Amino acid sequence: MIGAGAAGMMCAAQAGQRGRRVVLIEHYPIVGEKIRISGGGRCNFTNIHSDATNFLSQNPDFCRSALARYGPRDFVALVERHGIAWHEKKLGQLFCDDSARQIIAMLRAECERAAVEWRVPCSVARPSSASMTRFCRFDLAAARFGPHRWSSPPAV
Repeated sequence: MIGAGAAGMMCAAQAGQRGRRVVLIEHYPIVGEKIRISGGGRCNFTNIHSDATNFLSQNPDFCRSALARYGPRDFVALVERHGIAWHEKKLGQLFCDDSARQIIAMLRAECERAAVEWRVPCSVARPSSASMTRFCRFDLAAARFGPHRWSSPPAV
């Protein structure tokens, strides 16, 4: 998975929890920076009124199917399992009571629980699709890191 923002960490955690081997790659030395600054530092983490009609797609069934499998209420349940207090502002917007850092910590914990491997900081160079395979191949910019195994990235 390339990119350890909200979507990247969530996808990596979900894939890992489904038994997939996942390596999460982030070029920036700190993961979740956009999460940290979102919502004035309190993270507008979902909208409970969001549904497939809120998305534009050439395939409207994709949004309907995706949200039927994992919707806003599922994410709220995850937030609550991690003990994160939240409140609703206007029109269904949900924010952390305390700090966006709680959402980052939650996503990191979910990745850890799923045995996601981290490569932070790590650049990706020359992505390409390999013929006859369903996997994407890429070269990691080796100059950015040494030959050691990574653990989770530093906390924010």
